[in-house]
Amino acid sequence: TLPPPPFDEVTATAAPEPHAPHNSALTKFLAPAQANDELGRLGKYRVLSILGHGGMGVVYKAEDSVLKRLVALKAILPSLGASESVRKRFLREARTMAQLDHDHVARLYEVGEDRGIPFIAMEFLIGEPLDRRLENERVLPLAEALRIGREIAEGLAAAHARDLIHRDIKPANVFLAGSAGRVKILDFGLARAVEEESRITQSGAILGSPGFMAPEQTRGEKTDTRSDLFSLGVVLYRLSTGEHPFAAQDALSTMIAVATKNPP
Repeated sequence: TLPPPPFDEVTATAAPEPHAPHNSALTKFLAPAQANDELGRLGKYRVLSILGHGGMGVVYKAEDSVLKRLVALKAILPSLGASESVRKRFLREARTMAQLDHDHVARLYEVGEDRGIPFIAMEFLIGEPLDRRLENERVLPLAEALRIGREIAEGLAAAHARDLIHRDIKPANVFLAGSAGRVKILDFGLARAVEEESRITQSGAILGSPGFMAPEQTRGEKTDTRSDLFSLGVVLYRLSTGEHPFAAQDALSTMIAVATKNPP
């Protein structure tokens, strides 16, 4: 059985959801709003709207009240924030992202905690995730597919140079920013420092997205930087053909296909 979707699958986009009521589960833990355009406050940030949410957390569009810049603010839901393992994972994501300063990796501004709610402030990106682009355009032009693939590879190279592996490269974690659609790799929450992996990840645990995992990852075995390159290859296959190389009806069948199937 696959684990529930991890918090890091929440993706910051520029298309906010309609304002949720302030007493909803996604906003009731915020400090009171101090202006009419706010849902509330978290630390020094004015929360303006909800960008997305998952089983473990929520991503807001927010404004830094000091620097007056927009950010994507990721926070753990209070029901889970008390868990030591969740806090460690959240801080691990922050430390991982803080180590990377590259044009093709989303930039981290701050890690903080307000009234027991851990949060990460990241750059606010205007554009769309690659999976949304593929919903509207089944096959990308060759030059565009090559550019996107090259920019993902450059961002991964910067991470791999620091012995960091992402472990969840997929279209939803590739953001196309600005009018040029420059790649920004999102969500290093599944990333592991190579030398720390055996200590942090439970033996046999399966983390990631089945259709884009390397075979060793589907088996819950040790991964390394080559696992990210396998996932990049799956992304390139999808961009170039309009098909998924390991399409199957469910997660288990997909993982079996990854381990046994030779795509056309």
